[in-house]
Amino acid sequence: MNKHKKSWLIFGIIMVLLVGGITVRYMTVKQSQANAANEQREAQEKVAKYLVHHYRGIKTMEIGRLYKPNSVGGGDYYVPVKINNCNDLVFVGADNKRSFDDNGPEIDSYDPDFLDKSGVIEDLDNSRTLSNLKIKYTEKSNDELRE
Repeated sequence: MNKHKKSWLIFGIIMVLLVGGITVRYMTVKQSQANAANEQREAQEKVAKYLVHHYRGIKTMEIGRLYKPNSVGGGDYYVPVKINNCNDLVFVGADNKRSFDDNGPEIDSYDPDFLDKSGVIEDLDNSRTLSNLKIKYTEKSNDELRE
């Protein structure tokens, strides 16, 4: 009987540790996903403000998902943006997250004809706000935004 109780006690301890470990892992994954979603939304909003402050004539923006450098440092920290339904995208970002956070985003690249096609004019004015714009924050990739 004593051996039987000992077996159940060990089994119970193992089950408690197993359930506790699974719970901690689940909560860690959920928190990680929430942090990634917050980081993306903050980057998208920062990019929208940058564009509105630096360009006049923006009426609509569709802002894609946040791209980050890969684990070996390849790629940039940027967000693709479709402005005024123009199929040529603007890529706004920085070399890395630290530069993006410290120095702010900047135009990484765009089609040479973009300004003419979209009706946007380069004009710095930090008093402009996002309130009069139609902005759509999405999870779309570069290719999906072009469609």
